[in-house]
Amino acid sequence: MIKQLLAVAGVAAALPAAAQAAAAPVPAVPSARAAQAAPVSAYPSPGARTVEAGAQLSLRGVAPAAVGPLEVTGSRSGRHDGRLVAHPDGDGASFVPERPFTAGESVTVRTTLNVAGARNGDFGWTIATPGPPLRAMAIPPATLSGSGVARFHSRHDLVPPRVVVKAARGARTAPGSLFLGLFSAPYQHGPGQIGPMIVDASGRMVWFHPLGDDQLALDVRVQQYAGRPVVTWWQGVNNLGLGSGVGEIYDSSYRAVATVHAGNGLSADLHEFLLTPRGTALLAAATPVVWDASAAGGSRRAVVYDDVVQEVDVSSGLVLFEWHSLDHVGVAESHIRAPRVDGHLYDYFHLNSIGELPGGDLLISARNTWGVYRVARASGDVDWRLGGTRSSFRAGAGASFSWQHDARATADGTITVFDDGPTPGAGKQSRAIGLRLDLRRRTVRLVHQWSHAPTLLAGTQGNVQTLPGGDALVGWGSQPHLTEFAPHGAPLLEATYPRGVESYRAYRFPWSATPDSQPDVAASAAPGGRMRVYASWNGATAVARWQLLGGTSEADLKPLATAGVRSFETLLQAPATAVVAVRALAADGTVLATSRLAAVRPA
Repeated sequence: MIKQLLAVAGVAAALPAAAQAAAAPVPAVPSARAAQAAPVSAYPSPGARTVEAGAQLSLRGVAPAAVGPLEVTGSRSGRHDGRLVAHPDGDGASFVPERPFTAGESVTVRTTLNVAGARNGDFGWTIATPGPPLRAMAIPPATLSGSGVARFHSRHDLVPPRVVVKAARGARTAPGSLFLGLFSAPYQHGPGQIGPMIVDASGRMVWFHPLGDDQLALDVRVQQYAGRPVVTWWQGVNNLGLGSGVGEIYDSSYRAVATVHAGNGLSADLHEFLLTPRGTALLAAATPVVWDASAAGGSRRAVVYDDVVQEVDVSSGLVLFEWHSLDHVGVAESHIRAPRVDGHLYDYFHLNSIGELPGGDLLISARNTWGVYRVARASGDVDWRLGGTRSSFRAGAGASFSWQHDARATADGTITVFDDGPTPGAGKQSRAIGLRLDLRRRTVRLVHQWSHAPTLLAGTQGNVQTLPGGDALVGWGSQPHLTEFAPHGAPLLEATYPRGVESYRAYRFPWSATPDSQPDVAASAAPGGRMRVYASWNGATAVARWQLLGGTSEADLKPLATAGVRSFETLLQAPATAVVAVRALAADGTVLATSRLAAVRPA
């Protein structure tokens, strides 16, 4: 019953047993009201104007048993029955209606709680009038040829783009491997397959996970989930810069741990998939709604993309927080010209990063307003704006930016931003910058700048990651490059991808993994009664050497040769035998895994 209700409300994950036990019918609100001293936050927020028809009501800051009676009524759809489901952290509950609301109607919520923004516990929101759904953009088929791809004897099914890494002489880079979500640029034929990839600091491929032609994997990185390191990415389809997909979480054996869906009937946009220490994920979504764009000189019935931020509990799929751009940032702040014809699409905001600040507030970047926003979690209000047409800060020399991506707050209080500055824009080159805010004087000054030589201009995408020791890793977005800079700004390492291949963001992280699979082996006869044997193990990080075993059958395999690992695939040579296998050895000689038995193919 609970799973059926959650499916109606747009929650993809099944409830854990504890949450199922906590679900209960919601009684009506009695006429006598009892005020609760502690304020409770409600999402959708009181007064929200673009709520999804499949929305749940999330109440945060209250013990589930203390929620009390609720009454939820649509102005057209009438009274909504539902279930109250406890949040796994015990700090709230969600009301999950049995059926969706009606587009364009007003919803009234009556409670006995002290809800922030409500009046005596009562509040309401408006259900959006939806525009046409996002359409998936077909990704051109890859060109599986040329020097831009890597091919392997032991893994014919893998044809990844080749990543070339060059380090400055004597450079001491930060530890860890490089994490990329490689894909073909729109309307181009990029070489090889696309998918999440890990390469080491020398450019050796560590792991590659190819996807189907209609799928992208973006924002590939290491995060923490349930106290353990995991590799995560957004996966889905693209529609000219807006996505429809899910967040993926894989463990250090490359086994799927969880697939995270946006809630309330939305689909996760490609721009963010950020895990929190609370077992939740921050997701973006873009939903088209009919909206008055006349404040920006546009149509009164334009179809405007409302950018949504959700915090979703990974284990249950419940939405714990929701924020809508149209409720807090007006269309007049956009640097994109509004359409003057009814029904035309308007991407006025274009959210492209979500970060969490100390205390729980959010830092949100919007490309098309040139703005970075501090959003109060409890109310959803914008506390301040950095950049854009209504900045709360007076910018010093070099501290302005345009069409930016990936705003992040660092441990020392600096805010880093990837400043695209592309056409049609306000800059001649892209750069990564660090900004220092003075909240008292309301000023912002430039404290770091990382630029590429020769000049690169990224039309889209890009990020900057601060690394231990003070280095900065910059992904150049639509330009097929990443650069690691020293604290004083000197380039230490440069990686390039083939022409026509991009990575939305690029990262460096320490990573240790043992695949949940056997190593792969391929063998063929060579002149002079010898054989060539190729060994690989996609995703393994601890293999130092390979040992070759050969014989007439599995029963009489004997060690024949060893070779150190220098690339994804290792060549071993020995006198020819009928069958072979390989062992993956750690640096201390420990056997990590053994391949299947393979027959030696004729020359």
